[in-house]
Amino acid sequence: MAPKKKQSSSLGRAVIKSRFQGQKTFGVDEGKLQHTTDIDEGPKWVKMQSITQENDLEAFLSTAALADTDFTAERLNVKVIQNDYTNPLLMDDDEDQKRRIAKQEASIDRLSVPRRPHWDKSMTAEQVQRNERESFLNWRRSMAQLEDEEGLLLTPFERNIEVWRQLWRVIERSQLVVQIVDA
Repeated sequence: MAPKKKQSSSLGRAVIKSRFQGQKTFGVDEGKLQHTTDIDEGPKWVKMQSITQENDLEAFLSTAALADTDFTAERLNVKVIQNDYTNPLLMDDDEDQKRRIAKQEASIDRLSVPRRPHWDKSMTAEQVQRNERESFLNWRRSMAQLEDEEGLLLTPFERNIEVWRQLWRVIERSQLVVQIVDA
């Protein structure tokens, strides 16, 4: 059996120490935030969670949260709503399918991805956040109008503003962006 070293190796301690020293909080400079991930709007795992499908209640609550709307629940005010929903994918004949395709082609210019609103270095982080939230909310409203008023069926799209913010930042810093679509 080899004799024990008198000086113990501190490689493990050095790795752990360097790992935790890198987690200092950056971003607060004279009361201004530098990055969108520095804002504590909830747990970190919630902020970057992808959301492509929402039921009606989740969509309502997320839209209300984006718009900073405060509402209180009314009790004992019950209304029964009958819903005669028909699936737009179940077509009876070729006429319905031709009408649906014509609607889609007429509305193609209204389909877009959310764009980041203009900003400059003189704006505070809160102003940029508010403008981004407002722009994103308007985009989501326009997509909802397409679904409701035009009767279009949209493919699932990302509904989490934090994912879009991260994409905007990456595009801003990139010289080349490649999109890979797996169909």
